Amino acid sequence: MPDAPGPRYVPLKDGARPLVVERFEDWGTVPGQVFAPHRHDFQELLWVHAGRARHIIDGRPAELRPPSVTLIARGQVHAFVDGEGLGMYVVSFSGELLAGLPGAAEGQLLFNYAPGDQTVPVAPDVQAQALTLLELLHAEYERARAGGGDLALARVLVQGLLVLVRRAVRATGVLEREAGAELPRFLTLLERHFTEWHEVGQYAEALNLSPRTLSRLTRSALGKPAKRVIGDRRVLEAQRLLGFTPLSVKEIAARLGYADPFHFSRAFKAVTGLAPQDYRAVGTR
Repeated sequence: MPDAPGPRYVPLKDGARPLVVERFEDWGTVPGQVFAPHRHDFQELLWVHAGRARHIIDGRPAELRPPSVTLIARGQVHAFVDGEGLGMYVVSFSGELLAGLPGAAEGQLLFNYAPGDQTVPVAPDVQAQALTLLELLHAEYERARAGGGDLALARVLVQGLLVLVRRAVRATGVLEREAGAELPRFLTLLERHFTEWHEVGQYAEALNLSPRTLSRLTRSALGKPAKRVIGDRRVLEAQRLLGFTPLSVKEIAARLGYADPFHFSRAFKAVTGLAPQDYRAVGTR
């Protein structure tokens, strides 16, 4: 999909490594400070242990309060609104970091559907475990930056954090069942092809599955058939384009592969309850 005007993709701050680990203590905004909406070209965890902040993900407000973890997936439009006394670790990493490790595909599922636009509360025991891992991870990252070693241990620590994220997510009732390897592969294909592949059969063929089997997998793990997952992903991108770009409804419909603006408007309203023009009007008030 060609680039559109609007929030830019921000790469990892450390161009030499697939991981950045930052620690913030007593962070707050100053009067008049404005944060520009942007997209991440990576996955990010915000693990909060003190203070508070507000931020916007894909046009929706969210609160950061301890103990909690927020998942920001690649491509989501994100911006801070304000903060006061915020203490948190920010772990940003590309797919390269975990490539080939057991459970890496399951991490993809977490960020895409776990849900990536909300803060997940964390139980006290999980929070204590996470802070231990985060302290080790931050120290190992700083050691690697100083030339003291590679990121082999950091990769394992990030894996461990994702295990704890999954525990926190499961406690909310999301992703109650194991997804297996096929569903993360489907979601990866969906991210690559949602503007051009709109039928379940196209993804099923690429995965060497039947359409019925693929829909059974998505119903089991996500609570909806594959056709709905595909449609929801297209509408999510439409929401981003309506909220953060000047593209017309006609242009957005064409970018996302709808036959015409009428079909786009009908599909958009079925998911959001609003016509595209009304959604844009509400979001700009």
